[in-house]
Amino acid sequence: MKKPKINYAAFQNKKMIQSQPTTVNNFNRLFAYIIDWYAASMLAGIPVVLIYSIFFQDLEITQNITELPYPYSILAGIMAIIIYLAYFIFVPLKIYPGQTFAKKIMNIQVVKEDDSYVDFITLLKREAIGVMIVEGYIAASSSYFHQMINIFIGKDLNDIYVYVFGIITALSMLWACASPKRKMFHDYIAGTKLSIVVED
Repeated sequence: MKKPKINYAAFQNKKMIQSQPTTVNNFNRLFAYIIDWYAASMLAGIPVVLIYSIFFQDLEITQNITELPYPYSILAGIMAIIIYLAYFIFVPLKIYPGQTFAKKIMNIQVVKEDDSYVDFITLLKREAIGVMIVEGYIAASSSYFHQMINIFIGKDLNDIYVYVFGIITALSMLWACASPKRKMFHDYIAGTKLSIVVED
């Protein structure tokens, strides 16, 4: 009888994951992302709204930092990005291992390829480089990032962002739907995958 293959790299990591190797349903992933996107976007918008209200005496809910005077526009953008990324990094790192609030509800977990827990660097690669910069379209952090670039160079490149990063994001989503592992580009960049959490 053939002996079962043991993943010693993951075994030596005391933080083992109890997850199923089955692929995550695309609808569950999309539903979780929509909830997380809304929650993170609302939180990230707080410093923008507060700074906007200081200058314009108006609590208008906006993601447009280009109307703010320099350097407060950059400050608002940086604070918004930090808060947005904190939601996708701090929560799965310190509250629910590998899970945001929505992923917790949907029993979805982000893990490394060897099934060990994700760490800070892995999540930073996934959310900052993969989602915000490379895919760069559907995340609110990408919007603030692009606006800051516009402010620095003094040109509006939004049309370019829409076409270039819109295509990259669409390809990433199509690849996840067609791929057996359901991995988007940001998963390849960070070396992560999604697993279904096994309930005790």
